[in-house]
Amino acid sequence: MEAIFQVSLAAITQNYTYFQKRVDPAQVIPVVKANAYGHGALEITRHLHTKLGVQTFAVATLEESQELAAVFPEISILIFSRVFPSELPSVPENAILTVTSMEDALALSKSQINGIRVHLNVNTGMNRLGLSSEEALELISAKGSNLQIEGVYSHFSSSDTISEVVYSQQNSEFNSLIEKLRAGGFPGLVHIANSSAGLHDQQNPFDAMRLGIGLYGYDTTPDGEHQANLQPAMIIKAPLIRVAHIQMGESVSYAEKWQATVDTNIGTLRIGYGDGYARALTNRGMVSYKGKSYPVVGTVTMDHIMIDLGQDMPQTGEMFEVMGGEISEVQVNYIAEILATIPYEICCAISARVERQY
Repeated sequence: MEAIFQVSLAAITQNYTYFQKRVDPAQVIPVVKANAYGHGALEITRHLHTKLGVQTFAVATLEESQELAAVFPEISILIFSRVFPSELPSVPENAILTVTSMEDALALSKSQINGIRVHLNVNTGMNRLGLSSEEALELISAKGSNLQIEGVYSHFSSSDTISEVVYSQQNSEFNSLIEKLRAGGFPGLVHIANSSAGLHDQQNPFDAMRLGIGLYGYDTTPDGEHQANLQPAMIIKAPLIRVAHIQMGESVSYAEKWQATVDTNIGTLRIGYGDGYARALTNRGMVSYKGKSYPVVGTVTMDHIMIDLGQDMPQTGEMFEVMGGEISEVQVNYIAEILATIPYEICCAISARVERQY
């Protein structure tokens, strides 16, 4: 028996619908990069496209767009990261490239391909990728370009933090740019809001928002007031493969980092850091079974974790929840806090050897 990654498509629907209602009439662009944050890009795309009629999706890389396009040639796929001219022959017909710099724009313009579909990424303060506002205006006003500019977007660096100073500055700069573009007759798609920005009541959604972590059920804003309206789509379960009784003073796992203070039962679950269960959860993680929680004890190993069952003796083969579910100590947001990280990393870390079930 192996660990399983259960994905609730009903939760995906609920989360998508919640954001769509918030930004209506703007469209929601689901972000399915990094295998849909671990949830399975093909299945999430299939569900949203066939059940909810979603036509545009976003990914990070050319390779991710190729995977989607091979199955869904009828959708549009926005690629966030740079695609080099040498890669143009392998770009799917339904892909939309992102121009990330003037160097990028010039390189694409020198290609012999006409009508390259692009969105312009404008840097308003993230300082990772993007053109300046002036460069975006220059490209849009250029005559005879082979770039078919279908949209303009930017990306927030801190829409999920308590301080809104930079967030406000970015909004201001982007708004100023869009006013100039609209005044000049630019008809393309405009978008800046990500999941956390989509939860700001005063955020202008423009023509679209890009729905990433919110689609999978997590509110990453500081107060988390929308979490009750979102449903985490993921539950990771692992089978109990061994139960053994140990004596007070005996240790568990590598380097003897945990010793029993009383006689107790130790359960071994078939999941470890090779599956994406972080080694940093050694002596800190919790799992649940039939509404009861149990602590992870001893060093998390590549393929197994051990739990302190106390005097309980569940049957081997039973499935324990190790991430997600009803008990707060096992939920992804809680685990992220323990590890001083974000739900994105927890979800993306679940390896391919954990079977996805929908």
